[in-house]
Amino acid sequence: MTKDTCPTCRHYQALREQAKRAGDYSKATDYEVLRRRHPAHTVHIPRQPGGGRAA
Repeated sequence: MTKDTCPTCRHYQALREQAKRAGDYSKATDYEVLRRRHPAHTVHIPRQPGGGRAA
């Protein structure tokens, strides 16, 4: 889990982890995009280490 203090970020991160555990990497990617782009952020949040594509 990240150290984000934003509740929306935490929510999207939890949904992303849930989707990854279920094997739905497409949905996990969608939640990561939503987390990084939601309107409460005025600056870009960098990708998390190890957050690349699944092999």
